[in-house]
Amino acid sequence: MPVVPLLLALAQAVGPAPARMVQVRGGAESSLSAALLNAAPGDTVRVGAGRHAGTFVIDRAIVLLGEPGAILDGERKGTVVTVRADSVVVAGFTIKGSGRSLDRDEAAIRLDRCTGCRVSDNRITDPLHGIYLLESRGVTLARNEITGAADLPESLRGNGIHLFSSRDNRIEGNRIRRTRDGIYFSFAGENHVLDNDVAEVRYGLHYMYSDGNAFDRNSFARNAAGAAIMFSKRIAFRDNRFVHHVGYRAYGILLQTTEQVVAERNRIEGNLTGLFLDGAVGNTFRDNVISGNGIGIDVLASAEGNVFARNIVTHNRVAVRKVLGNGENAWDDGRAGNYWHDPSIFDLDGDGIGDRPYRVGDAYATLAATRPALELFSATLAARALSWAEEAFPVFETPRVEDRMPLVRQPDADARTDASAADPGRMARAAALLLLAVVFSAGSGGPLRKRLARRESR
Repeated sequence: MPVVPLLLALAQAVGPAPARMVQVRGGAESSLSAALLNAAPGDTVRVGAGRHAGTFVIDRAIVLLGEPGAILDGERKGTVVTVRADSVVVAGFTIKGSGRSLDRDEAAIRLDRCTGCRVSDNRITDPLHGIYLLESRGVTLARNEITGAADLPESLRGNGIHLFSSRDNRIEGNRIRRTRDGIYFSFAGENHVLDNDVAEVRYGLHYMYSDGNAFDRNSFARNAAGAAIMFSKRIAFRDNRFVHHVGYRAYGILLQTTEQVVAERNRIEGNLTGLFLDGAVGNTFRDNVISGNGIGIDVLASAEGNVFARNIVTHNRVAVRKVLGNGENAWDDGRAGNYWHDPSIFDLDGDGIGDRPYRVGDAYATLAATRPALELFSATLAARALSWAEEAFPVFETPRVEDRMPLVRQPDADARTDASAADPGRMARAAALLLLAVVFSAGSGGPLRKRLARRESR
């Protein structure tokens, strides 16, 4: 029998070599590089405590595990760990000191055209990019802590997690600080982002030309913007927090040239501008809390066909600012509008919907939108006086939005035992009835007064 077929037959009879456990001790670069070079697919390489200096390449399906105290130090010379194989696991390391070249997209960990890899439970410090995915899919990035390079200005930093042309990935439970953007998507669709904590970056989450993504239960705080969704379609985000974005031109959420975005049950609180829409078309905002912002919702004329329903819009300096233009949006979904926490909304028939449309707009805020220097005087007595005067004696063409079905009760308000507290509209109805009774107290008002009294007793 020829030699080659005989060897093949023997290999088939024996089967694949069993997976091995390879232990790397000490802190020598050569030992870890050699272990990676000699490892077979399916092997586990355990790296002991200590500093392992250099850059490392994984080109076969192995598990690379760091024991407590294991440090991979790139010494700012290129990408520290490059993965070029499917089904690789990298977990348990402190990884520090990647190179600084944005042209080469150097990173602490870079996955090049990989499928089914997992990067978890690593502490990444002083990187350019923290974790970079290039044309990769089915990857899980979980529970990594990423802190950007403190010596670089924001414009020269990389992103905490960067995805380019990568799909079907899961990004879960990571903590990101002081990078350029927290999580950045470029031509990257169908990814799921959940339970991450992102603060002190430019944009907490940044989509560019990335369709069909979802992000849920994340926290974004103290960034220039919590989320920036640009040139993207079919983004869904639910149960996130966007709080304390208060710098110059800061936003809780910024939508620019977007379509078919769905935002539900998010908390948008304490921002300079809560929600900003520019070129946003056909999006839906439902059951969100937009509270305590300078401007709750800022709508440019280019935003149209959007639906706002069952949102709680309260305690903002300006609830809604609409810049002059013809863009039309719906402030109810045909069943319910939004809750504005305004006692002037009355509900005589007790169905929970205001008896007349509620118009929202502010003359001074509109002027300030076109003359930014006027923002200096916002919330002053003069600004309030101008808005009050415009409300009483309209002079300017102040654009307003109209909620046809304003809610008189907060959608998620807890049930209370006190009847007046459980139904804020009851107080408004009582005041309206009292006013009508006073107006018609003489002569012909008698029959009407009796009818009103009978109705209120019911």
